Amino acid sequence: MSGEFEFIDWIRREQKTGDCVLLGSGDDLAILRWTDQPLVLIGVDQVLDGVHFDSARHDPRAIARKVMNRNLSDCAAMACLPAAAVATVALPLGTTLPYAQEFYRGLEEAARPFDCPIVGGDTASWPGKLAATVTILGRTGGLTPVRRDGARPGDGIFVTGPLGGSILGRHMTFPPRVALARELAAAFPISAMIDISDGLSRDLNHIASQSRVAAIVDAASVPIHADASVDRGDGRSPLEHALHDGEDYELLFTAARCDHPAAYRIGTIVAGDAVFLEQHGRRQPLKPLGWEHRL
Repeated sequence: MSGEFEFIDWIRREQKTGDCVLLGSGDDLAILRWTDQPLVLIGVDQVLDGVHFDSARHDPRAIARKVMNRNLSDCAAMACLPAAAVATVALPLGTTLPYAQEFYRGLEEAARPFDCPIVGGDTASWPGKLAATVTILGRTGGLTPVRRDGARPGDGIFVTGPLGGSILGRHMTFPPRVALARELAAAFPISAMIDISDGLSRDLNHIASQSRVAAIVDAASVPIHADASVDRGDGRSPLEHALHDGEDYELLFTAARCDHPAAYRIGTIVAGDAVFLEQHGRRQPLKPLGWEHRL
């Protein structure tokens, strides 16, 4: 790359101020106007070459869209609105300026539909693989943030779309469910919510453990994506892919009632401390076999 400062100067020229952004990139900190929001929500997510994407196959715009969309999906998980973001990227030595510019355009391309300005960040070059991180600020926008710890016995368990097989491409192209999350939270008594990044089995365990309840999933009710039925030679059934693959980025939530057409009821919250799968009249523990980073 020609130089970090040339790239930063280019980013500064690309950015624009707005109603909430008094100063974006170019100083030590951005300056935001934050006067009408009772709460500020903050989250961070990263993507790593060889873990979340393959730079040999995925172009810089697609990679950047993914890291931004992961953060936007976290906003959806709490039914909040994105407000602003900062991004950092560690570029492999030898990366060209056009590649870096395309990466930034991917970030902006994902954030623009959600009125989420990119107000700063950091860049560096190093001898390792591409790594990128986005930190996002959220605003409540008139709704109480939905947490993971509010599920109660008697609540239904719902998902917002078919699951499984995302590795065939959807893990790079998913739409953050921000608008749908806010529609659901405004119309129904949503008690707990999470986005399905680590797999239905693991993310439902997060809700159950943090809410101190048990959950029963009806296997026949789990919506299975067509991609989950593609034979990848791993011996796993479409249902197993739907339960454990992850990176679907659909919403998983609990509610006393919900008849929204985009919501599939897949089970029930009950008293206890475990998650079960009910299939063919038998109930057995549903182990959290989704994605988990190894340290």
